[in-house]
Order: sequence, then structure tokens, then C-alpha cells
Amino acid sequence: MNKKVQVFKKEPGFLKLFYMFKEKYRSIGRIGGTVSLKTFSEAEIESLAGFLGVSKDQLQRKRSIALVDFEKELANTGFSDFSLLQLIQEVLQETIFTKKEELAHEQKEEELFFDFLKQDIPFSSPWLDWIRSKAPDTRWIWSLYNQNKKKLREQLVTVSKAFEELPQQGDFERLPFFSQRVTGNPHSFDNNEVEGKLLLHCMYVNQVLHGNKDLVMPTNVEELNDLYGEYGLLRDDLWNFVTCQGLLASIGDILHPAWQAAVNTQMVMNLPMKELTKVERVWPAKGLKVWIVENSSVCSTIMDAVPDAPVICTHGQLRVAGWVLLDKLVESDCTLYYSGDLDPEGIIIADRLKKRYKDRIVLWNMDINAYKASVSNEDISNRISKLESVSSSEWQELICLMNEVKMAGYQEAITSSLISEIKQNIH
Repeated sequence: MNKKVQVFKKEPGFLKLFYMFKEKYRSIGRIGGTVSLKTFSEAEIESLAGFLGVSKDQLQRKRSIALVDFEKELANTGFSDFSLLQLIQEVLQETIFTKKEELAHEQKEEELFFDFLKQDIPFSSPWLDWIRSKAPDTRWIWSLYNQNKKKLREQLVTVSKAFEELPQQGDFERLPFFSQRVTGNPHSFDNNEVEGKLLLHCMYVNQVLHGNKDLVMPTNVEELNDLYGEYGLLRDDLWNFVTCQGLLASIGDILHPAWQAAVNTQMVMNLPMKELTKVERVWPAKGLKVWIVENSSVCSTIMDAVPDAPVICTHGQLRVAGWVLLDKLVESDCTLYYSGDLDPEGIIIADRLKKRYKDRIVLWNMDINAYKASVSNEDISNRISKLESVSSSEWQELICLMNEVKMAGYQEAITSSLISEIKQNIH
């Protein structure tokens, strides 16, 4: 520090004043404007007045100091060789940039950060562009950027390369083993680790960019497993299961004996992903129609009444095992008949199935008549807004009625009708 400017650190009020000058300069981008003297003591004002060549009373009445006036006064002091900006920087011992200059510098740093990343991982450009856009779901990533750019760069490279190593379509790999194979650490992509969260975000963005506009970042275990499953990753292939009866499967051209025995004995099977990944084809033992319900009690009642019918229970939101089983049935030219509760959550599940399987799935007893027959006394007023995400026109008449009635419709009330229709259509 220039020795003669040290006086400003000793004289009362000057250091405080220079910090205020600094913020004013940063804010308006030039030497201009005024700063208030409200927070200054009498001793500090007296010290400032002496430097400016005015009385303490004059300065107190004025209650502010203009930066331009202070700079002009420098010409009448021993600091005539300083501009005010130079003097502030010398006193505070820092280079001062305007907020506009800082923003431009930050933007340039961000551009270089992503440009260099794209050179290392060009195949991840769409994901990097998404992060670069500062979408709301990227705020936590930008927080990591502000904490440690170098570390985030390494993590983004690791995750991008891992994304390229995901299992091939139709194949599955347990998440810890995938993590071990790619990084040498089975816990790198645990969902409480930064790399795990980044991998989930990368998969989410990729889904959205490829047309799944309604997808949201996972907020519960089912959604988390579902997103992993879309990319062939399994967190738990034993607990991840679907319940069924009346289905056959094969490995290559060989009929699976356990599935055949289950049909022969009319046994219900809880099929974990571990077993589903072993079979190549799945089809109904009778006909090409498969009946699917979400409610386990309703499904169990149906299975009791029609033990030879091809029936599946998804237990609410579909797990990965459920999606895999339905995919295999569609590949075998089956028609899927789906029935769920007529509440906001049930319609969202059904709408998602319809979007995925289109004309290969029939929405079974999920219309106005079924709603009127199944309506309960459960108020859904505080959940009805969830239906705003359902855009398909085929739901609009039912949703309109549900908005009026504001009650849930449950399958238990129409189970006898479901059983009757299955009996009429088994062949």
C-alpha cells in the first residue's frame, strides 16, 4: 500500500466511506451518485468535513457525499495524482469491478467451462446445454459449480462417460456392479452421492429431450427405480416384482417349466426382476388378452373368481418389473386391458400406460359410467389439481365430472363387473 494513503485507515470514517464508494461504483458502473451519512458518528463527519473543506454542520445538513465532489476535492489535496477509483482500490487493496463487468467475466468463465467440457465429452452436449441454460432443476448443480469448478468438471466427465456405458437396450445390470465396472467403486452412483445425483439428472434430461415431456425428477423410490429401469439399471431385483397368473414364458425356444407348472396348478406368482430378465418371451396361456389391475385386494378377488385368466397386479405405481412384463406381452402381440382406481393418482398411472402402449392397451372400466358406479365418499379436492398434467383428450369428459363431484372412485365397487367381463372374454 502507498504510504500516504494509510492516513485514510487512521482517520475516523474514511474506511467506511470508501467501502460505500466501492459499492456505489460497482452498482452504477461509474464514479457518480451519492452515499448517505446516516450511519456516521459526529467524529467521523467532522473528519470527512475537514478533508472536503466544509464545516461539520454543512455536511450534517447535506447528509450525503457525492462521489464526483469527493473526486474533485482530491485535486486540492496531496492525492491529486489519484483518481477516486484508484484511491479506493489503493486504500482497500483490491481491484474493483462493476457488477456489469463481474457478470461479463462470470459469463465468460461459464462459456469456457462448458466449451472445454464439450471437447472432452462431445456426446453429452445436450445435457451440458441443459445445465448451461440454468433450468430450475439445475440450481443444485450450479451451487456445486460455485463451490468447486474443477471438482464439478471431473464429476460431469465421469457421469457422462458412465452414461455411454449403460446396459444395451433390453439388458439389465445391478447398479452397484455397474458402478464398480465404470468407476471401480460400487457406491459411486448411490443416489446420495453427487455422481449418483448427476447420473439421475442426466438420465432425466435425456428422457425429456427424447419426448417424455411430462417426466419429473424422481421424488420417491418407485419413480427412482422406474427411471433407473428405463436405462437397464436395477437397485434391487428381488423386491422389484410384479404379480401374475395365467402366463407362460420361454428361454429361447424352451418353455419355462416353472411358468408352465404355475399355469397347470393355477398358482399366482410374484415375479421379481431377477427372474423376468431370464426369460425372452411371455404370453397368455389362454388367448391374447391380458387383464391388469393396480389394486392388490381387487386383483386377488379376481384371481379367486377366474383362476385360469391371464391377470396381472401392478400394486399401484408400476415398478420396473411391471414395465418389463408388459413390454414382453406387447412384443407377443397381446392386447392389454388396464383398470385402475378413478382418483387422480389412478388416472395418471393409466394415462402413462396409454401413452406408452397406445392402441395396444384398452382402458378397461375407466370411463364416466365406471366412475358413477364406483364413486366413494372420499374427498379429493386437495388432489384434483394433479389432473392438470393429464393432457390427453380422451380423459377430459371424465376429469370434468371428477372436478364437479370431487370424490374418488374405487375398484372395489365394480369388482363384480370386472370379473363378469373377464369371464365373457376368456378364449
